[in-house]
Order: sequence, then C-alpha cells, then structure tokens
Amino acid sequence: MLRSIEAQLEEPQLPGFSADADRARQYVSGLEPRAKGLILFCDDSENFFWSREIKAPVRNIARWDNTPYLVPLLEILDEYERYGVVLTDKEQARLFTVFIGEIAEHDDAFAPPPVKHIETTGTDQWLSQRRFQNRAEMHAHWHLKHVAEMLDKLVDRHGIHRLLLGGPVEATGMLQNLLSKRVRARVVDQLSLPVKASAHQVLEETLRVEQRVERQIEKQVVEQLIAGDAHHPSMLGLDATLRALAEERIWRLFYAEGFSPKGGQCVNCGMLYAKIDGSCDYCGAAIKPVDDLLERMVECVLEQDGKIAEVAGDAAMRLQQAGGVGAVLRF
Repeated sequence: MLRSIEAQLEEPQLPGFSADADRARQYVSGLEPRAKGLILFCDDSENFFWSREIKAPVRNIARWDNTPYLVPLLEILDEYERYGVVLTDKEQARLFTVFIGEIAEHDDAFAPPPVKHIETTGTDQWLSQRRFQNRAEMHAHWHLKHVAEMLDKLVDRHGIHRLLLGGPVEATGMLQNLLSKRVRARVVDQLSLPVKASAHQVLEETLRVEQRVERQIEKQVVEQLIAGDAHHPSMLGLDATLRALAEERIWRLFYAEGFSPKGGQCVNCGMLYAKIDGSCDYCGAAIKPVDDLLERMVECVLEQDGKIAEVAGDAAMRLQQAGGVGAVLRF
C-alpha cells in the first residue's frame, strides 16, 4: 500500500512521506496485536504519532495527504451504536455498555436508594394489600421501579442508543412496563442470559443482536430510499446524488459496501463529477480524474454538516442495483 502511494508522489514530497512511512512500519513491525483492527495517524514533521487498536475489523487502507483520512472511522461509528445491557431479576440488576466490540460493566449503577419508612392507613393500606399479595412482590416492584427510574438518567449519562434486557422473562417484562416512554423506545431485544452472566457472554450475545438489528435497519432505510418519501425527498444513483451534493441539499448520504465509483473533480471550483474529463458545468474549467470519488463525496457531505452511512449485506446488494449510492435530502 505504501509503495503505491510513493509511486504517485512528486520529488519534493518524498522525504516527508519516507519519514512517516518508516515510523509507521517500525511501529507495526514491533506490534503484538491484541485486537481486530489498528488505527494509526503519523506526521513526523510535527512529531505527531497516534495509534489505537480496536476490537472491530477495519479495511486495509493507507492514505498520505494534508488532512487526516477519517472515512473508515466514520464508517465504524455508523456501524456500531452504543448498546446498554441490563440484566435483572426481582432482587438485583447489572448494567453493561458495549461499543465498537468493547464491553464495560458499570458497578453500582443501580445502587439502592435510601430506605424510607412510610406508614399507610385506611384505604391506602387496603389498596396496597390488594396490589401486592406479599412482601416479596412489593420488594420486586420497588426494585424494578428503581431500575427503571435510574435508566432514565443512565441512557443519557452513558450515551446509550439501544437497550437490551436480560434475565428471567417475568422480571424483564415487568421492567419494560415500568420504563419511561423514551427509554422503552430504545429497547430492541431481550437476551436469554442469567443475571450473573459473565461479561464475555454478554458481549457475545450483544454483538450477535447488534449485527442483526443493524442489517434490519439498513434494509428498511434502503427500501425507503428507493420507494421515496414525500416528507423526506431523496436521490438515487451517482449522477443525481452528485447534483444534490453540488446544491448542498444532502442530509444523509448512503452508499453500498464495496461501492467504488470512478469520477473526476473540477480543477478550479472543486465540483465532483461521474466523468473523468471534459469541462465543468459551473465554471468551465477542466475536469481531472480523482483517486477516490466516494471519499471526496463523503468529505463534502461532512463539510456541509450532513451524515454518512455505509450499508452492508442484503441492503448493500439492493442499493447496488439502484446505483450504489443515494441520499436523503434536506429540501
């Protein structure tokens, strides 16, 4: 990968590239991998070096440019939502968060509140006795109500996008009914795990559900994109999407995994095209080929405060049939 970059550089660029490449090679050759992927940024001229292993696979890509190449990172952030996992029965509860293949348990997330002693008389006491047949049921209700109330704060504190519930079916069912409307909307599935499951078990089950949920959502989004929506106008195909990009109308760009279009860019105004030569429709200047048209499109969308999403699996195949790329528009 580095040699192919070097072959395309001008003579004045070679010393800087060689210094960066040597530092990257030296680091990688001495690395003992502990995860599935490695991200590395290096600028020897600024004595800058940053690396991190992540527990998610990444494509083998190398770039050398004036600005950091962030597209793969943005794709990972789109692929992996932060999941919260609550394991509970009628007496105890545990909270885990899972993000980009890593899991953390948050001890004491559901620490019990101070005990309050309240005496009830008359009708209140009679209703309480009717609602709770025994002390154990009352304790279970208080426990699960406390968990539900804490989750209302914890989803914001930990940035949880989607929620999984695990434990005995009766307890998780009671908890789901006690959740606030906004938290209940984040519940995507229930896990067949005991409250005392290991972190490894929780992670494996969460990743399994995460993949399935992500593919389902992608299929729905692509079908909506193809069908069109009167409330959210959309574009399909490379030419139409590039026109919308030039007009700064893209709210969210969708592209299929493996989509690698050829195209060009105006040498004067920077407009992108699905052709590699000719003259610019906007300023008349020449169009020159670009190495990675999709990368340029993604960068433009982000500069316009838009969002990007790569789709995989069946959704990617469906989108490829419709042109490989599309967008939901702002207007």
